[in-house]
Amino acid sequence: MNMPVKFAKSGPEGWKETADIALETAELVEGKPYGQDHVYFEKATQGLRAGIWRSTPYTEFYEDYPCTEFMYILEGSVVLENEEFSETYTKGDAFLVPKGFRGTWRQTEPMLKYYVMID
Repeated sequence: MNMPVKFAKSGPEGWKETADIALETAELVEGKPYGQDHVYFEKATQGLRAGIWRSTPYTEFYEDYPCTEFMYILEGSVVLENEEFSETYTKGDAFLVPKGFRGTWRQTEPMLKYYVMID
């Protein structure tokens, strides 16, 4: 049965207290991200997943962003930029990064976000 899924601002019970682990990145430019990811909902056959994610500061470069991702920032901020574009997203902002985006993810403070990814 398909039922609504509630996304808690602090993740599932006990998630905020779990130890951070090293996170994978594209081409790491600066820092070393540590954090956690929790998938609340997934439909692998449709390439869809949604959840909550947290990370320490870091900067990475994407030659070709691997999916289309909608994000809503709960805490922190990030700057997305390339030769033609620079935008800062902060707490309360919602934005979408399209598959194939080429540019830099510059996160200078810890961040917590909701996300929806479509492959």
